[in-house]
Amino acid sequence: MFKVPYFDNAEMDMIEEVLDAGAAAALAAFLALTPQDRIADAPHVFAYYKDYHQAVGGEDWLDEQMGIPETPADIWKHVTPGFEIDVTQGHGGDENWYVVMEANCEWEEEHGLMLVWRNGATLSKVGGYDGHVTNRDAYDDDGLIDVVYAASNPSLTTCLIA
Repeated sequence: MFKVPYFDNAEMDMIEEVLDAGAAAALAAFLALTPQDRIADAPHVFAYYKDYHQAVGGEDWLDEQMGIPETPADIWKHVTPGFEIDVTQGHGGDENWYVVMEANCEWEEEHGLMLVWRNGATLSKVGGYDGHVTNRDAYDDDGLIDVVYAASNPSLTTCLIA
């Protein structure tokens, strides 16, 4: 067990032991993230919520169930981090290491929330759990290399900031 500052020192375990130096560096970078980093990452998670809300007609039932987040940062009140994280290397020539965590979220109980940090330092993928560490891999589309949240409503798609 170790404490994760990004999630206010929530205690988590590793799914597998970290043996590779690249994986260890990614894990160390992830453990250096702070609650301020989580607030900075909120727009990506909020976009997932907004996209889901629009897709299911959330004003008819979801607003009553969980309330309406007033700001992107408020979305974290509706996220419960998982108890395990994994560190895995990218696929198909992607030499980055990714810290992966599943979380529960009040708006999408079936698919939850998958959070992925490239090299442990940059939130690089948000969405329902699909097992892919990048949107590029998930959709087999090189044009999505910098997409963090691939929304069904294109106006809600979020990207890494250059």
